[in-house]
Amino acid sequence: MRLEISPEKCTGCQACVVFCSLKQEGEVNPELARIHVWEDHSEISFLPITCAICDDKPCVEVCPEQGAISVNNLGAVVIDESLCTGCSKCVDACQIGAIQLHLLPGRGKLGKAVVLKCDLCDGDPWCVKVCQPGVITISDDDGGQVTHDKLLTKLGKIPERQIRSTKIKTAESTKEDFPYQGYAGKYLRVDLSSGEIKTLPLPVEWVENYLGGNGIGVKILWDEVPAAVDPLESDNKLIVSAGPLCGSPVPNSGRVEFIAKSPLTNIYGDSNAGGHFGPELKHAGYDLIIFEGRSPKPVYLYLIDEKIEIRSAEHIWGLGTFETENQLRDETNQPDLKTAIIGPAGENLVRYAGIQVTSRRSAARSGLGAVMGSKNLKAIAIRGTKSLQVADPERTLEVTLKHHLAIRENEFFPGASKFGTPGIVALMDYMGRFPTQNHRYGSFENFDEISADTLHEQHFIRDISCYSCPVGCDKVYAVKEGEFAGSLSTSVEYETLNSLGARVCNANLPSIIKANEICDDLGIDTISVGSAIAFAMELAEKKILSTEDCDGLELVWGNYHTMLQLLERIAYRKGYLGDLLAEGAARAAKRLGKGAERYAMHVKGQDIPSQDGRAQQSMGLAHATSSRGADHLKAFPVADETGYPGGAGARYGEDKLPELVDPLETKYKAFLVKDGEDYGAIVDSSGNCKSGGTFVMLEIYWQEQCDALNAITGLSLSVEELKRIGERIYNLQRCYNALHGIDKSDDVLPWRMTKVPSPSGNAKGSVCHLSEMLEEYYTLRDWNTETGLPNERKLQYLGIDEVFNQLKDAIETGEPQELRSRLGWARPYDGEVVDPL
Repeated sequence: MRLEISPEKCTGCQACVVFCSLKQEGEVNPELARIHVWEDHSEISFLPITCAICDDKPCVEVCPEQGAISVNNLGAVVIDESLCTGCSKCVDACQIGAIQLHLLPGRGKLGKAVVLKCDLCDGDPWCVKVCQPGVITISDDDGGQVTHDKLLTKLGKIPERQIRSTKIKTAESTKEDFPYQGYAGKYLRVDLSSGEIKTLPLPVEWVENYLGGNGIGVKILWDEVPAAVDPLESDNKLIVSAGPLCGSPVPNSGRVEFIAKSPLTNIYGDSNAGGHFGPELKHAGYDLIIFEGRSPKPVYLYLIDEKIEIRSAEHIWGLGTFETENQLRDETNQPDLKTAIIGPAGENLVRYAGIQVTSRRSAARSGLGAVMGSKNLKAIAIRGTKSLQVADPERTLEVTLKHHLAIRENEFFPGASKFGTPGIVALMDYMGRFPTQNHRYGSFENFDEISADTLHEQHFIRDISCYSCPVGCDKVYAVKEGEFAGSLSTSVEYETLNSLGARVCNANLPSIIKANEICDDLGIDTISVGSAIAFAMELAEKKILSTEDCDGLELVWGNYHTMLQLLERIAYRKGYLGDLLAEGAARAAKRLGKGAERYAMHVKGQDIPSQDGRAQQSMGLAHATSSRGADHLKAFPVADETGYPGGAGARYGEDKLPELVDPLETKYKAFLVKDGEDYGAIVDSSGNCKSGGTFVMLEIYWQEQCDALNAITGLSLSVEELKRIGERIYNLQRCYNALHGIDKSDDVLPWRMTKVPSPSGNAKGSVCHLSEMLEEYYTLRDWNTETGLPNERKLQYLGIDEVFNQLKDAIETGEPQELRSRLGWARPYDGEVVDPL
């Protein structure tokens, strides 16, 4: 018996590594796994390495301790720890690096070190169980030498291999004197003004009341960032927060939250990214970082376990995110460095600048890249080697494997895994839910030219995954010929195909791939930049923008050359138009006047993403009530998006069918949105993903999330307690916005959604019936139906009655009303219908 490795299938999810370390060591630490995944950064490809059981077995031959290394009845080469002296001769003999020396106190014959390698888990290897793409399989043939030679050849093509050591001093566990597992138990406060860095114990009350992620983030924002603070001033704080499930074996557990007051909306802001940055923060020994103040010069934070330094970034200021990450890896001699980086857009304070995290994932919404830029913080660079403890290792293995398998067996899994989010383009176009020409229409006549099938057939290279993700919805795409030949991009999402495609009437798919690559490198939110460009094209059409205002650009629908030029002009604030659009459509509308506000499609200052509330009533409500401005992911109502009666009935109750899964029906949609916001707050605060089993596939709900949290942390939460935490988080976000004067009058949609019947698809003739859903929503939330704000009874129930008192005192001073007048964006136009199409 041996393991067969098919590296061309590997997506880099690291699930094999995570489960291996937990099964073998009882804790999560990739450094202690018996299998390792190497990344070739130049090709965005991955290579798993473990013992191939080669023919000559040189590790056995060179071992000086008789019996320390032997071949067991399965044919596996195994280590007898009690006899291993840690001499490392076997390590040097293994050509592919499948054996690693660990300097671990109390381990091995001498109590100092031991070598670790795969022993096939007594014939039931966990890496095989959890490897969804089939990279690792069991073979009973004698082809081990062939596999060994294949892996050796591929290793020789990875230049970073030469500086990776196979002799590892594993750091201590992240476990401190903290009562719960799954947490590192510490956080950092980094004062960029003074250069002071403090390592502090994580407050237990934060964990028990807010879990982590954006739950703890909004608590810090409420306590420490007054409403009067300008988002781009030094008094704003940037919180980088990973929840208790981040870095765990839970499927899709690579999410990290960035929280700050938003430069785009001037209210609560957060942004979430996948990839591998969040787990690395946890393995470095920290649950979150709070950045305060402003550095006098460009800097980056360098964090390797206990080694924490603020380093100059003057030499990388001005570079794109791709080159910056490569330079940081080179200069730190850390090929496995994980980073969070801003590009020129963040440096130039574009109000919807994003943060790019390893590997090529974006925390794009709310403009938090501009907050980093305002602090002269170019990057956060992390390498962690510590173990994460779990409260119950066996229960954790049981629960998390069950969740992985449930996702893989879901009926939507094959499509989601093959296509990722672009797989819904055709369905959304049919529904009339594919915004076109700045939300005039809900269908695009050329949608098939930018569909998932076309993208996959013409540009697909390989699948890639975030941490511990069985879905692998991310892809590498390349343009192989034509005007944009050589463009290489990842994360070409549904949202981007719409915002830089249909929304500006662009059917040239290679130009969208190129635009996505540019946005990732410059650090721009593709949703808001596409919205800003569509807004500008409509203003040019309406003569609100003059020829002179357009800076020589031809702003006509479908002109992708203009679109590509504008991306750079916006990122660098070049010219009148670049600088104007860098403010975002809602702020640009206020600056322009002349009726421009009619064509800014936003809620609370943030651009409406790629949905249409006329075609999906629940999504219209979700856009209106989102705590960070127009957003699909806060409530993420998907049951009526896909018409998934089996999953919806099991999750929400058969009694709510068929209305709940009918996108044009308003009944139960307030319930769907309210529940989604509360559960979504838990998911965002835990550190797992909404595009896997929690929302899209409806497999992991309150009870399943509770099971995972309890097994990993030992919190012993009930479902009702977890629901209360979710409500607490979302209510506090609402209260923070209320300090800025936000109330019921801001839970509105632009006129096109509520007053102009859709001309498109299944939604033809429909408008979004927002008012009737809002009344029910406020009632379900137990909020004041006159103001749309949480009442004292609700906040007392949630255990944060002091928040009600603080909010009441603020309202009595008149400050929220004053701050409301300074929000900076034009209110969504919901007046008389003019020029319906």
